Amino acid sequence: MRRGKALEQVTVFTYLGSIVTTTGGTEEDVEARCRKAQVAFSMLGPVSGSLYISLWTKLRIFNSNVKFILLYGSKTWRLTKTIVKFKLQAFINRRLRYILGVLWPRKILNDDLWQRTKQERVEVSIRRRKWKWIGHTLRKPVTNITRQSLEWNP
Repeated sequence: MRRGKALEQVTVFTYLGSIVTTTGGTEEDVEARCRKAQVAFSMLGPVSGSLYISLWTKLRIFNSNVKFILLYGSKTWRLTKTIVKFKLQAFINRRLRYILGVLWPRKILNDDLWQRTKQERVEVSIRRRKWKWIGHTLRKPVTNITRQSLEWNP
C-alpha cells in the first residue's frame, strides 16, 4: 500500500523494453523481440535486397541493427532448446538466407549458411553475452546492488 492506496497487481508488464511476467518465463519476451527485429529487418528491406551493396555491408547492418534488437536483454533469459533453436536461430537463419538470396525452393544447409556469412550460432552469442555480463557484475564492489542480487534469495 502506498499512501492508503493498494497497488495494482498485474501478471505482465514491460520494463526497459523487456516483457516481465509473473511466471518468470522468457517466451513472451522472445516473441516480442522477434516482432521488433522483424520490423527493423523490414525497414532495411531495400538494403537487404540491393544488388549494389556488398554482402559484408549487408551483414554488418544486419548484425548491428536486427540482431542487436533481437538479442537485447538475452543476458537474463532462461533459454530452452525450443526458444534457441526454433525461435531465435530460425529467425536469424531465414533473414540470412534472404540476404544471400537463397529463397525457397533453393536450399542451403545451416552450417554452410553460417560459414558463408561468418555467423556463429545464436546460443554461442547469447552465452558470450551472459559471460560478459557476469564478469562485469563480479568486478563491481561487494556493496553494489547488482552484485548483491546474484546472491539474493527471495
